[in-house]
Amino acid sequence: MSSNRRLVFASLLLLSAFAFGCAPQQQVAPPVSSAHPTTSTAVATPPQNVGGERHVYRLDFVLTSSDGTTPSTSTAFTLNLEELDKGEMVVGKNIPLTTSTASSSGSTPSLASPRHDVGMRVDARYRMAGDDLLLVVDTELSAFEPPSSIRKVVAKGNALASVGRASLVTTMESDSKKYQLTVTPTKLR
Repeated sequence: MSSNRRLVFASLLLLSAFAFGCAPQQQVAPPVSSAHPTTSTAVATPPQNVGGERHVYRLDFVLTSSDGTTPSTSTAFTLNLEELDKGEMVVGKNIPLTTSTASSSGSTPSLASPRHDVGMRVDARYRMAGDDLLLVVDTELSAFEPPSSIRKVVAKGNALASVGRASLVTTMESDSKKYQLTVTPTKLR
């Protein structure tokens, strides 16, 4: 691997470590004594939560969707996560795409039709930020729109959530549809 690629890779690893609270702690050097001006040793600060357990929270998500003409609908789901672990929730269908063959009763999908997963996928992880949770959430919504289109909305980002209170994770709009994802964390351990 070239030195530029190694540098880019190392930079990405470092940024990822900071994003998930895994970065090495800053090292503090003791004051230099006048008796030994050329000798200095760095003392590492111990990482937070040494020997302690990671927190476990129940994350209650609610996805609300509306198109402005009908009453809004909501989908609720729960993930129990240990701090820094990743959780994933998927709800959907595997549908045939319209590659149709003519038959006497009309158009039917052929057995060799390609298929596609549509629905909702949410990936989440968190780390503590004081008494709050800093969530990293990837949300993907997709739906089949006849005759052969798939609508897809993707959001990736961070959200700060307070324990016991509903917090906005993301709002997404596509055409006339609006989606809003909220989360309410509850401490389990």
